[in-house]
Amino acid sequence: MSQQTIRKTVLSPHSADKMFQLVDRAEDYPNFLPWYGRTEILFRSETELKARLHMDYMGVQQSFATHNHNIPNREIRINLLEGPFKSLHGTWTFVPLGDDACQIQFELHYELTGILTRLLTPVFNSVTNKLVDAFIKEADKRYG
Repeated sequence: MSQQTIRKTVLSPHSADKMFQLVDRAEDYPNFLPWYGRTEILFRSETELKARLHMDYMGVQQSFATHNHNIPNREIRINLLEGPFKSLHGTWTFVPLGDDACQIQFELHYELTGILTRLLTPVFNSVTNKLVDAFIKEADKRYG
């Protein structure tokens, strides 16, 4: 299985600070991302987050943990701790465009491994392609 790459750049009518905070709060994901059943926060500081995300999508249940390094309100760098991946790393970048808008750049590289690769690849591709839009939709609900 070759490495998969997702790249998405969108304009958000919400500030970089608000969008960063929304993406950083992994414990809220199950409330608005239907493919996550639950999240466990393993460690949190101002510049780091370790979390285990439990996916439950189209009958596929799987969990993975990431270690994120943050530049508060500007960038989240994602690295795999454990899970069904040979590799997983990516970046959320929040570029301020005035007080109440930003550009979001999302890039994720991953490669699945093991027997579940054939089953998980289409599921994970689907989820990651919808991710940025789901965060924008949630920000619209929260911030108007």
